[in-house]
Amino acid sequence: MKVRDLLTLDVEDLALGGKALARHEGCVVFVDRGLPGDRITARITKSKRSFAEARLVTVDAPAANRTPARCAHADQCGGCRMQEMPYESQVRLKERQVAETLRHLGGIADARVHPIVPADSPWHYRNKMELSFLRADDGTPILGLHERGTFDRIFQLRECWIASPLVAKVATFTQRFAAEHGWRANHPNQLDGIIRFLMIRHLPLTGECAVHLIASSEQLPGLGEWARGVAALSPDVKTVTLGLNTSRSNVAFMEREIALVGSGAILERLLGLEFEVVGNAFLQTNSAQAQKLYSLALEAAQLRGDETVLDLYSGAGTLTLLFARAAARAVGVESVPDAVERARRNATRNGLQEVSFVCGEARQVLREWALGQRPGGVKPDVLVVDPPRAGLHPRVVVRCAELAPRRIVYVSCNPATLARDLKDFAGLGYVLAEVTPVDMFPHTPHIECVARLERATG
Repeated sequence: MKVRDLLTLDVEDLALGGKALARHEGCVVFVDRGLPGDRITARITKSKRSFAEARLVTVDAPAANRTPARCAHADQCGGCRMQEMPYESQVRLKERQVAETLRHLGGIADARVHPIVPADSPWHYRNKMELSFLRADDGTPILGLHERGTFDRIFQLRECWIASPLVAKVATFTQRFAAEHGWRANHPNQLDGIIRFLMIRHLPLTGECAVHLIASSEQLPGLGEWARGVAALSPDVKTVTLGLNTSRSNVAFMEREIALVGSGAILERLLGLEFEVVGNAFLQTNSAQAQKLYSLALEAAQLRGDETVLDLYSGAGTLTLLFARAAARAVGVESVPDAVERARRNATRNGLQEVSFVCGEARQVLREWALGQRPGGVKPDVLVVDPPRAGLHPRVVVRCAELAPRRIVYVSCNPATLARDLKDFAGLGYVLAEVTPVDMFPHTPHIECVARLERATG
């Protein structure tokens, strides 16, 4: 196969990560879109000895269970690439992928994988959206999402079926206001604009909404008028802020935040606790499923009430506080200072006293505790880890095992790195007892899991 070759392929399955898997002359081909049972035409974009990558050109004969896409942006957006598969088929596929990944990457042939926990509603579940600005050739600012597989093309958002309906309303208003007031967005090849991102967080369990405009400067004509106009769109909008970001990185992060309407913070309630949420804060983007995920983590810990729990990668303290309520003591470790401060404030808000937070990288904190170089070392009965998609560093796995907790609860957003880390833990005497997949992100290939590991005896 050569790059730019056009091939007719029969899609056999979806790979972990959502790409269609097909074969041509014994070579595995991964296509950016397609469902099992489709016959497609695809163009090769990368060719190696044992595999190739391709982009979908046409679906020539659709699979029997293919359903029409609900979203008008389905052919452009890279987000909901599984929405043409019935939801029941999506969750069955994800459950199977977890079991297969544990077997192939983790070497766990007989993993106890519970039935996946589906979403009660697969639509309008996402509580946070990050939209990007781009300057068209005529200077008009475009506000929307990146086209699938690109960094320099954005389509204007008209609707989004996984986000709150308020998102499209705020985006439409902001796009029009930015054009009318001459706000300058970045050009694809020139990082010379001012407005960069629009972040909208609409929390379903409290109904509170925050809108954050991220720009490189405060010099935006009519900024206050825009903020008041956004707040007038819905009584749910409790705060509107300007976040300043002067870096050249393409990340929706605020170096400094200025409240234009309200305090800059909103509240969400999860399993009876209140959490203050600001622009840079991490919060699971599906609040309803987050409650199920956290309930599973609490069940996996099998707490009696007299334990010490250590929570690594604790963020703003969501899981730590839930464990503190059920155990004698909980300690969270988090590397982002602002998140640690927010976690402490959340603990005070909820009246939880037997909880503390340590600021530092998990690998470094565990090493310093082991060497006696940092006070306050913890010997946990139960260890909780909720790492980013890259999973755990091998030395963190070793340090976790050295703490000798009787049980480890691993909350994972990536089955592949979960399987890898479970294999490492097995070599250190911790065996997988059970794992439960949770569909946090319907219509996408992403899968969350809660795994329980037990220390081997004998």
